[in-house]
Amino acid sequence: MKRHTVTLLALGATFFSAGLLLGQNKADKAAPAKAPEMRLVRVATLENAQANREFTQNVQLVQAQRQVAVELNSAHEKEKDAAKKAELKKQLDAVLAKLNENNEKMQKTYGFSITRNYILEIERANIYLQVTDEEAAKIEQAEKQQKTKAGKK
Repeated sequence: MKRHTVTLLALGATFFSAGLLLGQNKADKAAPAKAPEMRLVRVATLENAQANREFTQNVQLVQAQRQVAVELNSAHEKEKDAAKKAELKKQLDAVLAKLNENNEKMQKTYGFSITRNYILEIERANIYLQVTDEEAAKIEQAEKQQKTKAGKK
């Protein structure tokens, strides 16, 4: 059986602080600078389908944590009651700490950070068909015949 290979490519971007991720750094958005020329750099290769599933789950986890942080930050900014505001700040700090921890693990494991943009390029994929033993034998025989014909050319 051939292995699935999925390559994760990094598209360079500017590093965002937790404040910018949460939309707190509005002054920096006012004066856009000329973007430097970008190129693609391979940061990780996922060797099989299981590794791809794990990576996808991990990315979804940090994205969900980031979304929770954004929502908590918004609620914190809107809250008028000091006690509720303090509780929201405590929750936000806990979520940000866990998000930063998980983001560091993603960086070490895959070279991936939620502060950057990526392109996922599938280099090879296998497609399987569920068949009976009889059908499998016919397909294998047809493949052997094709290889034999190709070898004679």
